[in-house]
Amino acid sequence: MIRLVFCLGFLASQFISAEDLSAGNVRPNATTAVVSTRPEYWTVSAVGHTAELLTLFSRLEKEGEAGQKDMPVVSLLRDTLGDTTRENDRIFYVWLLPSASRSLPQKLLAGVPFFYWRIGRGPETVSSRDLHPLLDLNTPQRPVMSEVRRSLLQWTAFDPLTMPIRASSRMYHSNSSDDERLKLEEAITYLRSAPTAEADSAMPTAQQLNTVIARLELRKQFLGGLFNEKAASHYGMESQFEAERVRSRNWELLRQCAEKTGLYFESVSLGTQKDQYGLLWFPQRAARPSSGTSLKPIWKLLNITDPWVDQRMKKSTSSYWRPRSDEGGYEKDPAEEGTTTYVPLALYSLNYPKFPLLLVNFRDELQVRRHEVTQRTINEVTAGVIGISHFTNWYYYAGSMLYNLIWSRHGIAVDQAARLDCYSQFRAQLASDTSLYAPLRQALLKQSDRLLVNPLGVSVDRKATLASAHLAEIQNAAADDGKLVKRLNEERRGELATFGEGRAAQMLESTAHMATFGRYTHRVSANQLALSTLDRERRVLYRLDFLDSLVKEGTQPEVAYNATKIEQSVSDLNTLLSEVTSSRVRERAAATLDRLKSLSRDAGVQTQCAVALISLHEAPAAVRAESTPAIASSPRAAGHPVRTAESLK
Repeated sequence: MIRLVFCLGFLASQFISAEDLSAGNVRPNATTAVVSTRPEYWTVSAVGHTAELLTLFSRLEKEGEAGQKDMPVVSLLRDTLGDTTRENDRIFYVWLLPSASRSLPQKLLAGVPFFYWRIGRGPETVSSRDLHPLLDLNTPQRPVMSEVRRSLLQWTAFDPLTMPIRASSRMYHSNSSDDERLKLEEAITYLRSAPTAEADSAMPTAQQLNTVIARLELRKQFLGGLFNEKAASHYGMESQFEAERVRSRNWELLRQCAEKTGLYFESVSLGTQKDQYGLLWFPQRAARPSSGTSLKPIWKLLNITDPWVDQRMKKSTSSYWRPRSDEGGYEKDPAEEGTTTYVPLALYSLNYPKFPLLLVNFRDELQVRRHEVTQRTINEVTAGVIGISHFTNWYYYAGSMLYNLIWSRHGIAVDQAARLDCYSQFRAQLASDTSLYAPLRQALLKQSDRLLVNPLGVSVDRKATLASAHLAEIQNAAADDGKLVKRLNEERRGELATFGEGRAAQMLESTAHMATFGRYTHRVSANQLALSTLDRERRVLYRLDFLDSLVKEGTQPEVAYNATKIEQSVSDLNTLLSEVTSSRVRERAAATLDRLKSLSRDAGVQTQCAVALISLHEAPAAVRAESTPAIASSPRAAGHPVRTAESLK
């Protein structure tokens, strides 16, 4: 009985809805940084006096047209500490604006087994609950602990109960996880096409955007929050290279399939993302090409039936979608007698890891949806109804993995996570695209809503309204005494407390935070919050990261960077470290400087490294000040000779 009460209480806590949208107007202190040649641009507004809210907008009207407002898509909270220096800036929060917390009816339907429909168009209002960001970059390890806690609760509390409770809890967990993954991929899609600070210094830098994208990508992984900053940046670069390689391979594969089957291949670009989709057209009144081999494997790879034996294709009236052979556009008027016309056959995503993924089949509009419903039904029957576990029934999942591996090599898209990513990219890019032919775009918008079988989904036409309301809610909380400023100060206190800590200590603190349901958070006291200390610590980490990037490859650093810049960075780091007491940070700096000294061939860089290494072996200024406060400000008075580069030379 106690276990049942606890489970019901946990489920009820997931369904609690926050208060409605607060009344108030959008703050007027927004300065816009616009790149007129791109369909996306940033705006900057103040958060208190020491931070900024960066909002990415997507243009919803073509050049020269007016009447439709631009849609805000992503907001970033950048802590500037009140100055204009970018090296001590840090991005804390990421919000996906065309989204809102789901309503209570949606959450209830998400827990109903075998229910794969969305009632209505999604949430209608935005509440104060939506101030919670999609991603908190200051504590990326907390979602990992939250997922571990939720999985343990499922295995130990819900699974041993009756079948309805087990099936409902697993269904809700699956729908909420899929909905979060769709949001993460949608935010990544918007940020990949965002302009960077090379065009305007007020925009986020390319490095900052890459870090945010890498963290969003890692958030989709079970243990992705445990990656440190270096590993996250490396993962982000590798994922971009891999995505480009997959896209190029799928583009060529789809083109070859179209050439062998006599279809017309058109590369489709949505928004600023070029050549991420492929559209196959069927040529009416054309003769079927002769082939000496069977084309069944190709039709299976394309996931469609042979259109040459389908009599409907010859009678299709979609001639106004046919591409012009001379101009590459579209025509609405019927074609002349005897000329070849083209009708749309299928649209594919080129971002799926294995092969082109079918998104829309114009002959069978429900084909993709039926496939999704079938896959989810199988998963719900095995895990929710029968109760097959990864631990006690490991042999079933081993056989399932082998089965999926075999079918994936035969052109079946069995990777549900990768399919969801492709669906999210398609919906986000299609909603913000203005270049596609209008009748074709309307047909694709209708099909994009059918791709999702999650009751927590949001209709595409509702996103613009939610985005404006969501941005207004965030900006209203950005006043000097608003909730956002208070949260920012709490994040700063937590950053000061974790400076110099290892990964094990951070995981222990996150575990304590989750075990106490968020009541305990490791922070310094409010009277210990000093922006000058935070500024020094961020500058130290910034220079350490720069020097680490120089010695990472093991080559002479002067080849890639100017020796004067390297020398100045070492000198600045030496000055900043004089007041740093963290042994872990000082040990990291000593290892980096020693490695840099051995790799460099410049006398000035070697001398500065030697000076810094000697200073690191002395007690920090803060420690000396505690023992002899009257003379701590003077190295000569303290009995320590002033070591400079000139004196050592």
